[in-house]
Amino acid sequence: MNPIRLHPFVARLDRSIRLDGEDLAALERLLSHRVVARKAKDIIVEGYEHKALHVVEEGIAIRYKLLGTGKRQIVNVVLPGDIIGFPGCFYEHAVFSVMAVDRMALSHVPLDAFTALCLQRANIATALVWFAAREASIYAEHIIGAGRREPLPRLAHFLLEMLTRLQMVGLATGTSFEMPLSQEGIGDVVGLSGPHVNRMMAELKSSGLIAVEGHEITILDWTSLQKLGEFRPAYLASS
Repeated sequence: MNPIRLHPFVARLDRSIRLDGEDLAALERLLSHRVVARKAKDIIVEGYEHKALHVVEEGIAIRYKLLGTGKRQIVNVVLPGDIIGFPGCFYEHAVFSVMAVDRMALSHVPLDAFTALCLQRANIATALVWFAAREASIYAEHIIGAGRREPLPRLAHFLLEMLTRLQMVGLATGTSFEMPLSQEGIGDVVGLSGPHVNRMMAELKSSGLIAVEGHEITILDWTSLQKLGEFRPAYLASS
């Protein structure tokens, strides 16, 4: 197997369309400029110009907005295979900030080079339409959760979403995963305070739905947790 096909970004695109040899060669050239982002480093800062993409090979980041009150809303967790700067680099200034949760290995891609590749390779352009649609679906689910789900179902849905997404990039087993966020960070995703998240996690544990050891979360009763959170993974394009 061509090693580039094992890159999480290429593996993600492969879920929507099979890339041929020329597509893979073009992507290998595009992803060759690797950079490292340190833990807690802002990769993109809201309000500043950002005309490049960073394709995630390793590590996890958060895409967030800091409000005038000092409160933070995390709009998504960025995992291996995701793109940092998409679609924000198409705006005059970045509309969200992105911060590395841990050390990250990234491929730095100038926007004009990425655009040129899409014009040259129709398969890659088509796959990116799927990529954008999937991102929009994740945001839509988060809006529905914040607007209409009660706190406990909202948390249940997020835990299953994280497990499913981490499984898709080989970072989780069938039932367990390392939660990359603190309880405060989880609260910034689901719109709850850290203490509220702590109480909700305790309730899920006492109900026998999950087990927690350090940062590792194990789903003990998938069916019941899925029913509680009304989690349907089709929006993640998960088979």
